[in-house]
Amino acid sequence: MSFNNINKFINNSKLETPFLVIDLSLVTKSYKSIKKFFPNSRIYYAVKANPAKEILNSLKNEGSYFDVSSKNEIKLCLSQSIKPSNLSFGNTVKKEKDILWAYKKGIELFAFDSEEELNKIEKNAKNSKVFCRLQVPNQGANWPLSKKFGCSVNMAKELMIKAKKKNLFPAGLSFHVGSQQININRWIESLKLCFEVYSYLKDKNILLDFINIGGGIPVDYTDYNFDIESFAQKLNNAIKNIFKGEPIQIILEPGRSIVAKAGIIESEVILVSKKNKSDKKRWVYLDIGRFGGLAETEAEAIRYKIIPVNNSSECSSVNIAGPSCDGADILYEKHNYELPINLMSGDKVRFYAAGAYTSVYVSDFNGLQRLREYFIK
Repeated sequence: MSFNNINKFINNSKLETPFLVIDLSLVTKSYKSIKKFFPNSRIYYAVKANPAKEILNSLKNEGSYFDVSSKNEIKLCLSQSIKPSNLSFGNTVKKEKDILWAYKKGIELFAFDSEEELNKIEKNAKNSKVFCRLQVPNQGANWPLSKKFGCSVNMAKELMIKAKKKNLFPAGLSFHVGSQQININRWIESLKLCFEVYSYLKDKNILLDFINIGGGIPVDYTDYNFDIESFAQKLNNAIKNIFKGEPIQIILEPGRSIVAKAGIIESEVILVSKKNKSDKKRWVYLDIGRFGGLAETEAEAIRYKIIPVNNSSECSSVNIAGPSCDGADILYEKHNYELPINLMSGDKVRFYAAGAYTSVYVSDFNGLQRLREYFIK
């Protein structure tokens, strides 16, 4: 995917760093690519990845559905004239008053993974459609989600039967293999678990409408090259083989894979230093860090491609840190990043594939300059 238009825009602008530029044409391109390779599936964009109105409208115009996780995300979507019937309240941890509010606004689809959550939906969103989230293996994901969400297969069987008895409509099952998941076997294993629950419920005269396979489709950072066509072919074949022609709708909830590759962050070097003259690695301090939008560098989970601007000199190993007064504000220390040996304060670097899970993580910690967001088409 080409970043030429973004780089051209940045080169012709005099914007104060740090800033993020999103090319909306690349957002649309990524959506169309997923739609092309999963033609019979329904795509719910994970709003949490980047909830910018410009992105929502671009995807709305392409016919996307939307996965929302809070009252405010629902408000945002409704404010952009997105139909409530095109929203899925996919968070399994919701306040009762938010369930009731969403129900009154016309939301028809709610996620759950526990009996108490199911009871809250029964009380506040009568006769709604519900889907149960399974806990599945996340090994291979750069950003795992397995412990906090989902329930066991046996519990899911029980809860879906209870949902039916509560006059709710047990519409489907969901799972998430973890964000930036590079092992397709995690999806295949999870689909087999879903089929076990699906078959059990079918024997109880409960026929599910859909299986929601979540997000997790990886993107290209520094350490991974992804071929969506090959991935989709393997996954579609697995779905066909596991469900054996059963009339089941597949739902995807991509976030990162739609917006990450559409964005570049430009940052200014504040300081380049060593702690000791004999140190082999320099410390490079930028005007953006973990509290300014790069939260996913925690444990060096997401490794962005970082390229210096207008500096092509010989490179050497560096540690990269943010500008705040917090000792945890270190982006990369273990992973071997190399930057020009003559890099100095005032120079610029760019983070590629930075459109997802960056601007949404911005805080006001230390009163530092907030990450600004710009959009081009």
